[in-house]
Amino acid sequence: MSPEPNQEPKVLNFENDPFDGVIVSLHQATFTADVFKDALQTLLGTASAGNKKLIWLTLAIEQSHLIDVAIKLGFVFHNCLETEITLIHRIQQGAYAPFKPTHSLGAGGLVTRGNNEILVVREKTNPRFKLPGGHIELGEKIAEAVVREVLEETGVTAQFQSILGIATRHPYEFGKSNMYFVCGLIPVSDEINIQDTDEIEEARWIAVSDYLEDENNSLFNRQIVNAAWNRRGLLGVELEGNEGKFKKHEVFLVE
Repeated sequence: MSPEPNQEPKVLNFENDPFDGVIVSLHQATFTADVFKDALQTLLGTASAGNKKLIWLTLAIEQSHLIDVAIKLGFVFHNCLETEITLIHRIQQGAYAPFKPTHSLGAGGLVTRGNNEILVVREKTNPRFKLPGGHIELGEKIAEAVVREVLEETGVTAQFQSILGIATRHPYEFGKSNMYFVCGLIPVSDEINIQDTDEIEEARWIAVSDYLEDENNSLFNRQIVNAAWNRRGLLGVELEGNEGKFKKHEVFLVE
């Protein structure tokens, strides 16, 4: 018979947030369902007596056997990642729990060569040419993401310059919103060698005037190119004192 999981601690560690909420810290603690139920009931009583509004509970995928326990004690799903899920319990009815995440992020690259050419791609599933780009991964900077996407879809190494525009869409995937950043870049190399051949059928340099005049191309992208062409946009800056717990990942300002 395999040994029983370590049933300690029987008290859940937690910290208070600034909004009268409680954040449970399980980390790698191991619980049986019964021990976890007792500990969670104790915490619910403590939080209620302390006039707390909300409890946040994050369970790692290894702790997924505890989800049913939490649900039966009044917790509901809030958000999920590949390796963990966060549940909440509203101790006070109507307590505000800001939803996370509300948006997925994407970036498209307006890569300009010389005075009159831009880089465009055509996907296998769409006959229209558009700007290269795609999803921004979790923790990835906008500038890094658009450079990566341009390289993957065209083989061109490009240097990020600025943010030229922003578009939002709702609903997008899975009922969430999407925010799309149009970024200006200049090529470091210009030879086309598509890496993502599963998605991209063709990539090419094209004169701006030819792209704008061809109604077979994406109307949205043509309008973006027409409005953003030869603009400086929002430039990335380093702000003094941008450090510590609330350090901003990226900052873009008008010059």
